Amino acid sequence: MIIKAKNLKDAEEMLHSGINKVELAYDIGSDDFFRLASRWCERGAKISKSERHFVVSIKGMSIPSNE
Repeated sequence: MIIKAKNLKDAEEMLHSGINKVELAYDIGSDDFFRLASRWCERGAKISKSERHFVVSIKGMSIPSNE
């Protein structure tokens, strides 16, 4: 399942919370895109292009517990 982020803050929060597939469902600027890409790709994320937006996918990350 892909969760849609409405801005960079949403995307960062979702990825930090353990969501492993986030669609950047907004017009991301080049500075924000490269900042996000460098931060998350070094952690093993992959960025692909869907029909309209970029999708950040992280494999192997587990969702943190609420304890």
